[in-house]
Amino acid sequence: MNSQLVNLMGAVAIAVSDQIYAATAMATGQSASFAAALVIIDRYPLVTVDVLGQYLSLSQSGAARLVERLVGQDLVTRQRGEDKRFVYLQLTTAGQVRVQAIQQAREEAVGQLLTPLTAAEQIQLLSLLTKLANHSPLDEIAEEHLCRFCNIHLCPLPACQERVEQWRSASALL
Repeated sequence: MNSQLVNLMGAVAIAVSDQIYAATAMATGQSASFAAALVIIDRYPLVTVDVLGQYLSLSQSGAARLVERLVGQDLVTRQRGEDKRFVYLQLTTAGQVRVQAIQQAREEAVGQLLTPLTAAEQIQLLSLLTKLANHSPLDEIAEEHLCRFCNIHLCPLPACQERVEQWRSASALL
Protein backbone atom coordinates (compact mmCIF):
# COMPACT_ATOMS: atom_id res chain seq x y z
CA MET A 1 0.00 0.00 0.00
CA ASN A 2 1.25 3.44 -0.88
CA SER A 3 1.62 5.37 2.40
CA GLN A 4 1.48 8.75 0.68
CA LEU A 5 -1.79 7.79 -1.00
CA VAL A 6 -3.28 6.61 2.31
CA ASN A 7 -2.20 9.80 4.05
CA LEU A 8 -3.47 12.10 1.31
CA MET A 9 -6.76 10.20 0.92
CA GLY A 10 -7.39 10.62 4.64
CA ALA A 11 -6.69 14.34 4.45
CA VAL A 12 -8.93 14.83 1.42
CA ALA A 13 -11.71 12.81 3.07
CA ILE A 14 -11.57 15.12 6.09
CA ALA A 15 -11.54 18.21 3.85
CA VAL A 16 -14.61 16.97 1.97
CA SER A 17 -16.38 16.13 5.23
CA ASP A 18 -15.57 19.53 6.72
CA GLN A 19 -16.84 21.30 3.61
CA ILE A 20 -20.11 19.33 3.66
CA TYR A 21 -20.64 19.95 7.38
CA ALA A 22 -20.01 23.68 7.02
CA ALA A 23 -22.18 24.06 3.92
CA THR A 24 -25.13 22.09 5.31
CA ALA A 25 -24.95 23.85 8.66
CA MET A 26 -24.99 27.18 6.85
CA ALA A 27 -27.96 26.09 4.70
CA THR A 28 -30.01 25.17 7.78
CA GLY A 29 -28.57 27.40 10.48
CA GLN A 30 -28.45 24.20 12.52
CA SER A 31 -26.17 21.23 13.21
CA ALA A 32 -25.05 18.74 10.62
CA SER A 33 -27.33 16.11 12.23
CA PHE A 34 -30.29 18.43 11.70
CA ALA A 35 -29.50 18.73 7.98
CA ALA A 36 -28.76 15.03 7.61
CA ALA A 37 -32.04 14.12 9.30
CA LEU A 38 -33.96 16.11 6.71
CA VAL A 39 -32.10 14.43 3.85
CA ILE A 40 -32.78 10.97 5.29
CA ILE A 41 -36.47 11.69 5.90
CA ASP A 42 -36.69 12.88 2.30
CA ARG A 43 -35.00 9.71 1.07
CA TYR A 44 -37.11 7.38 3.20
CA PRO A 45 -40.66 8.65 3.52
CA LEU A 46 -42.31 7.38 6.68
CA VAL A 47 -39.03 6.54 8.43
CA THR A 48 -39.37 6.01 12.19
CA VAL A 49 -37.57 8.00 14.85
CA ASP A 50 -35.65 4.86 15.89
CA VAL A 51 -34.38 4.15 12.37
CA LEU A 52 -33.50 7.80 11.85
CA GLY A 53 -31.49 7.71 15.07
CA GLN A 54 -29.64 4.59 13.94
CA TYR A 55 -28.80 6.13 10.57
CA LEU A 56 -27.47 9.26 12.31
CA SER A 57 -25.70 7.35 15.12
CA LEU A 58 -27.84 9.11 17.71
CA SER A 59 -29.27 7.68 20.91
CA GLN A 60 -33.03 7.21 21.06
CA SER A 61 -33.37 10.30 23.23
CA GLY A 62 -31.06 12.30 20.95
CA ALA A 63 -33.12 11.31 17.91
CA ALA A 64 -36.34 12.21 19.73
CA ARG A 65 -34.99 15.67 20.63
CA LEU A 66 -33.85 16.22 17.05
CA VAL A 67 -37.29 15.25 15.73
CA GLU A 68 -38.89 17.66 18.22
CA ARG A 69 -36.78 20.46 16.73
CA LEU A 70 -37.71 19.44 13.17
CA VAL A 71 -41.41 19.30 14.04
CA GLY A 72 -41.16 22.56 15.98
CA GLN A 73 -39.85 24.31 12.87
CA ASP A 74 -42.65 22.81 10.75
CA LEU A 75 -40.17 20.89 8.61
CA VAL A 76 -41.44 17.41 9.57
CA THR A 77 -44.75 15.89 10.61
CA ARG A 78 -45.40 12.75 12.62
CA GLN A 79 -47.89 10.14 11.45
CA ARG A 80 -49.23 7.05 13.16
CA GLY A 81 -49.56 3.99 10.97
CA GLU A 82 -52.01 1.16 11.33
CA ASP A 83 -49.69 -0.29 13.94
CA LYS A 84 -50.04 2.40 16.60
CA ARG A 85 -46.69 1.48 18.16
CA PHE A 86 -44.85 3.25 15.36
CA VAL A 87 -44.65 6.94 14.58
CA TYR A 88 -43.52 7.76 11.07
CA LEU A 89 -41.85 10.96 9.92
CA GLN A 90 -42.60 12.86 6.75
CA LEU A 91 -41.31 16.14 5.35
CA THR A 92 -43.58 19.13 5.05
CA THR A 93 -43.37 21.37 2.00
CA ALA A 94 -41.02 23.63 3.97
CA GLY A 95 -38.91 20.57 4.80
CA GLN A 96 -38.69 19.65 1.12
CA VAL A 97 -37.55 23.17 0.28
CA ARG A 98 -34.91 22.96 3.02
CA VAL A 99 -33.64 19.62 1.63
CA GLN A 100 -33.20 21.22 -1.78
CA ALA A 101 -31.15 23.99 -0.16
CA ILE A 102 -29.05 21.43 1.72
CA GLN A 103 -28.38 19.43 -1.45
CA GLN A 104 -27.50 22.58 -3.37
CA ALA A 105 -25.10 23.74 -0.64
CA ARG A 106 -23.47 20.30 -0.51
CA GLU A 107 -23.07 20.16 -4.27
CA GLU A 108 -21.50 23.62 -4.41
CA ALA A 109 -19.13 22.88 -1.51
CA VAL A 110 -17.86 19.61 -2.95
CA GLY A 111 -17.86 21.05 -6.45
CA GLN A 112 -15.42 23.75 -5.33
CA LEU A 113 -13.01 21.04 -4.26
CA LEU A 114 -13.20 19.48 -7.72
CA THR A 115 -12.46 22.67 -9.69
CA PRO A 116 -8.74 21.91 -10.12
CA LEU A 117 -9.66 18.73 -12.03
CA THR A 118 -10.35 18.66 -15.75
CA ALA A 119 -13.60 17.08 -16.98
CA ALA A 120 -11.67 13.93 -17.93
CA GLU A 121 -10.05 13.76 -14.49
CA GLN A 122 -13.46 14.17 -12.83
CA ILE A 123 -14.81 11.24 -14.85
CA GLN A 124 -11.77 9.18 -13.88
CA LEU A 125 -12.25 10.11 -10.20
CA LEU A 126 -15.94 9.17 -10.41
CA SER A 127 -14.97 5.76 -11.73
CA LEU A 128 -12.45 5.22 -8.94
CA LEU A 129 -14.81 6.44 -6.20
CA THR A 130 -17.60 4.21 -7.53
CA LYS A 131 -15.24 1.25 -7.42
CA LEU A 132 -14.26 2.04 -3.82
CA ALA A 133 -17.86 2.58 -2.72
CA ASN A 134 -19.03 -0.66 -4.35
CA HIS A 135 -16.51 -2.59 -2.29
CA SER A 136 -17.44 -1.07 1.04
CA PRO A 137 -17.91 -3.81 3.67
CA LEU A 138 -20.48 -1.78 5.62
CA ASP A 139 -23.91 -2.91 6.75
CA GLU A 140 -27.05 -0.91 5.93
CA ILE A 141 -26.94 1.30 9.02
CA ALA A 142 -23.26 2.15 8.53
CA GLU A 143 -23.85 2.84 4.83
CA GLU A 144 -26.74 5.16 5.61
CA HIS A 145 -24.62 6.99 8.16
CA LEU A 146 -21.88 7.36 5.57
CA CYS A 147 -24.35 8.53 2.91
CA ARG A 148 -26.47 10.73 5.19
CA PHE A 149 -25.98 13.83 3.00
CA CYS A 150 -26.03 12.08 -0.37
CA ASN A 151 -28.42 13.01 -3.12
CA ILE A 152 -29.81 9.55 -3.82
CA HIS A 153 -31.05 10.66 -7.24
CA LEU A 154 -27.44 11.17 -8.34
CA CYS A 155 -25.98 7.99 -6.82
CA PRO A 156 -24.43 5.59 -9.35
CA LEU A 157 -24.51 2.64 -6.92
CA PRO A 158 -27.18 0.03 -7.72
CA ALA A 159 -27.37 -1.13 -4.09
CA CYS A 160 -28.45 2.35 -2.96
CA GLN A 161 -31.08 2.64 -5.64
CA GLU A 162 -32.44 -0.83 -4.80
CA ARG A 163 -32.66 -0.06 -1.07
CA VAL A 164 -34.55 3.18 -1.66
CA GLU A 165 -36.95 1.45 -4.05
CA GLN A 166 -37.60 -1.33 -1.52
CA TRP A 167 -38.24 1.26 1.18
CA ARG A 168 -40.65 3.23 -1.00
CA SER A 169 -42.53 0.06 -1.94
CA ALA A 170 -42.84 -0.95 1.73
CA SER A 171 -43.91 2.60 2.69
CA ALA A 172 -46.67 2.51 0.09
CA LEU A 173 -48.19 -0.44 1.97
CA LEU A 174 -48.45 1.54 5.24
